[in-house]
Amino acid sequence: MAFSAFSWPFRRRGSGSGGASKSAATAAEEEELGVTPQLLDFLRTLSPDAFKAAALQLQGGSTEAASGDLTSWQERHAVLVLSKAKELAKIRYDLCPRHMKDKHFWRIYFLLAKSYISPYELRAIQKEKLRRMETENGKSKQVITVEVEMQESKGSSLSKTSEVDLESQV
Repeated sequence: MAFSAFSWPFRRRGSGSGGASKSAATAAEEEELGVTPQLLDFLRTLSPDAFKAAALQLQGGSTEAASGDLTSWQERHAVLVLSKAKELAKIRYDLCPRHMKDKHFWRIYFLLAKSYISPYELRAIQKEKLRRMETENGKSKQVITVEVEMQESKGSSLSKTSEVDLESQV
C-alpha cells in the first residue's frame, strides 16, 4: 500500500553520507542528464492544465501508440528532475493516477521539455552507441586472437608430427 511498494525508480532512496563528493557527482550527473537551470525555469511555468491540454492534443491528433517505456537515460532524468523541480513533483502528484497514467505523464513531459533536454539525450545515445561499438570491437579482437593462437598451435603440432613421420620413413 505504501509508495515504497512500487518497484520503478520513483521511490525514495536512502540518504548516504559524503557531502562534498556527493554534490560534485550530482553536478556532473545534472549536466549529463540535462537538468539545467533553463529546464528548471521552464518547469516552473508548467501547470496541470498544460499536461491536460497536451494529453487532449495527443489523443485527438495521433492514434499511433507509443511503447510508453522510458529509456534508462529517461528514467535517470525523471528521478533527478523530480528531486530538483518540486513543482513538477506536485503536478505529477495532482495528475497521477486520477487524471492520467504515470507513463502518459512522462510521455507528455518529454514532449513538452524536448527542446531543453534533446541535446543531452542525443549525447547519451551517442555515448551508448560508442560504448557498444567498443565492446563489440574488443570482443571481436579477442575472438580473432584466440582463433589465430588456436591455428598456430594446430599448425605447430602438425609440423612436429610431419617431422616425426619423415624421420621414420628414412
